[in-house]
Amino acid sequence: MRQGAGAPGAAAPARRRLPLAVKFAVASVGLVTLVLLINGGINVWLNYEEAKRTAVRVQQEKAQAAAERVDLFISDIESQIGWTTRTEWRRVPLEQQRYDFIRLLRQAPAVTDVSYLDPSGKEQLKVSRLEPDQVGSGEDVSAEPRFRDAVAQKVWFGPVYFRRGSEPYMTIAVAHAGRHPGVTTAEVNLKLVWDVITSIRLGQKGYAFVVTSAGRLIAHPDLSLVLRDTDLSRLAQVARALPARAGGPIPASTSEIVTDLDGNAVLSAHATIGRVGWIVFVQSPVSEALAPVYAALSQTLALLALGLLLATVAGTFLSRRMVVPIRRLQEGAERLGSGDLAQRIAIRTGDEIETLADRFNQMAGRIQDSYETLEAKVEERTRDLEDTVQVQTATGEVLGVISRSPHDLRPVLDTITATAARLCEAPDARIHLLSDGTFRLTASTSDASPPVDGPGATAERAARELRIVHEPDPAEPAHDPDGPCDETVRTVVSVPLIREGVAVGVLTLRRATRQPFTRRQIALLTSFSDQAVIAIANTRLFEEVQARTAEAEQSLNDLRLAQDRLVQSEKLASLGQLTAGIAHEIKNPLNFVNNFSTLSADLIDELTEVLAPVPLDDAIREEIDALTGLLKGNLEKVVSHGKRADSIVKNMLLHSREGSGEHRPVDVNALVEESLNLGYHGARADKPGFNVILARALDPSAGQADLYPQEITRVLLNLISNGFYAAAKRQAEEGQGFEPMLTATTRDLGPQVEIRIRDNGTGIPEDVRAKMFNPFFTTKPAGEGTGLGLSLSHDIVVKQHGGMIDVATEPGVFTEFTIVLPRAAASARSGA
Repeated sequence: MRQGAGAPGAAAPARRRLPLAVKFAVASVGLVTLVLLINGGINVWLNYEEAKRTAVRVQQEKAQAAAERVDLFISDIESQIGWTTRTEWRRVPLEQQRYDFIRLLRQAPAVTDVSYLDPSGKEQLKVSRLEPDQVGSGEDVSAEPRFRDAVAQKVWFGPVYFRRGSEPYMTIAVAHAGRHPGVTTAEVNLKLVWDVITSIRLGQKGYAFVVTSAGRLIAHPDLSLVLRDTDLSRLAQVARALPARAGGPIPASTSEIVTDLDGNAVLSAHATIGRVGWIVFVQSPVSEALAPVYAALSQTLALLALGLLLATVAGTFLSRRMVVPIRRLQEGAERLGSGDLAQRIAIRTGDEIETLADRFNQMAGRIQDSYETLEAKVEERTRDLEDTVQVQTATGEVLGVISRSPHDLRPVLDTITATAARLCEAPDARIHLLSDGTFRLTASTSDASPPVDGPGATAERAARELRIVHEPDPAEPAHDPDGPCDETVRTVVSVPLIREGVAVGVLTLRRATRQPFTRRQIALLTSFSDQAVIAIANTRLFEEVQARTAEAEQSLNDLRLAQDRLVQSEKLASLGQLTAGIAHEIKNPLNFVNNFSTLSADLIDELTEVLAPVPLDDAIREEIDALTGLLKGNLEKVVSHGKRADSIVKNMLLHSREGSGEHRPVDVNALVEESLNLGYHGARADKPGFNVILARALDPSAGQADLYPQEITRVLLNLISNGFYAAAKRQAEEGQGFEPMLTATTRDLGPQVEIRIRDNGTGIPEDVRAKMFNPFFTTKPAGEGTGLGLSLSHDIVVKQHGGMIDVATEPGVFTEFTIVLPRAAASARSGA
């Protein structure tokens, strides 16, 4: 046994295993490392964001301060110009005006030229550092922006331009006070803005510069870039800030990390000078702006390394503390697996490992106990399996007998009693069925010669109380007077056969020993009783169906004989008289066929309802469904013949009628139109997928005719339905490419009116055409017509109305019926 238990382990392939101590240490260190990494990452990120926000805020503040200083530079120049824009200034002598302009040039070094424009826009005085002064030149500049916009806006700042291709200049024009003011203009050299820009300090390597709204450099610490008229619009930070590129106003102050002219990463911020549309940028190297972040990152990495070292030491210590008892558990499990069922493990750690060792010892004890009783349990399970197989086999045998002998109950009951006696170990098994209020012995395995026919007191009580009666009676013999063997009966069980809440029989088993039937055996007997009830119901239903089918066939034969007599009697009397004479002869068998159809349907429904709550195996349910399908097939045949017989009687009665309804003047075209609509919708309802083209050629002068409208409508519907049937048949033969068509035509013939119904169907063969108006002649399959339609139409048109009906046809091409009716036919015949 021990060798067998150890064999699988010996045969298993060896694989490399990582020690638990290593796994625990790695897990501990990994967990601490993960926590430290997450904490360090969060700290670095928060420090980075804080440092970045601080640097951005500083950059924005410095950019705003630089913009304010440049704006102050321009405001100072504007203030200096304002000395010459007072209301009384234009009335002072020319020499005083020239002296004021010279003083302005001295006090504002950035101004190189200053001019006075009178209220009409003509230049009256110009003082310059670079050119000779001009007095009374009279140059007209009234259309230029420096005069026009200055008068309108009071102060006008001109665009930046470069004089001599290097130095940036801008024109500032200020309107004088009072009515009809003049304008003082000044040309400002913006090269002096360099002093403002270079005075702005941004750390060690930061700097500021100013560009126009088009990106042209105005001021920069590197003056050579300004003198070269440098275009900085290609820089990303400048391009995003320019209003011309953004399609709108100059953006508000923002900060971002970009590259400068040398390709170095810088933190850039800008601010706008709204009055002149310039943009001031301040930039600092990223390494300088984010220096606190780098310091925090270094600190975090150092703490992470220290944490890893401490986690490694702690994880190693804890893993060794835990692995030693676990290894002892492993060694104990290996000994238990090798077959040493008495192996027990002693661990005193005071924690979950000690609890695990106790559970291991308990498991080993249970395994030892289970191993000792394993063979007995295997034998018991094997015996149960054999019993189950026997039960399934017996059930299959009973179902096979039921399917092979649906009309014979005796083989089924014999099989049930024999199988029940064998599987329940009872030599005496009997089935008593209730017949005429008395239980009769139907099947038995008793060796008594002959067995007593009575069921016994136990069986009668089971049938009366509709429950299983089990009498083990271990103390004395059972008092069940059933014959000579009753003195030795010690155990009896009776199971009622219940159908629709009533006992129709009893299954009884007897033993001569004091051995009660087990619960499983009683359940098996219950299943056998259900199968016996099914067999009884099937047999009775089969017998009833056979009897009813024979009666139905006899009724159909009577109908055929009646039809033959009807055809033969046509030579002796008119069709109406003959139909009236045999009406009662056909009525009785027809009513029987229809009533039998209903009764058969009720029987099948009743059987289905009875068997629905009964718990059955799938095989039994399949056999019942097969038998029910057979019965339903026979029922469908009876229903089909009944419908055909009903159709025959109805058409015979219609054929015998004359003068149906009331004759009156009728609009012929309206009658034809109504018949077309009725026939078309009827055909669509019968064949939903069928479609036909309706064509009409109705003569407006057709007028009215004195007719029986119901009878003529019946004729037209018959012809139209025949046309639809022929067109649908031809479409089925030729495929979807064929378009069915039906045409209705009327024509005025004076004292007569003509109606034509034409279809493009299959046509009528010549041999059929010669007989088509004879009664009971038809070319349709059985069940689709009685042959009375065209004969009835002929009688209505010819005999009833005194008209004419004819047909023109070509097989496979068309069929056209022609009806000619006299306009006063009905009234004349009724008067006669």
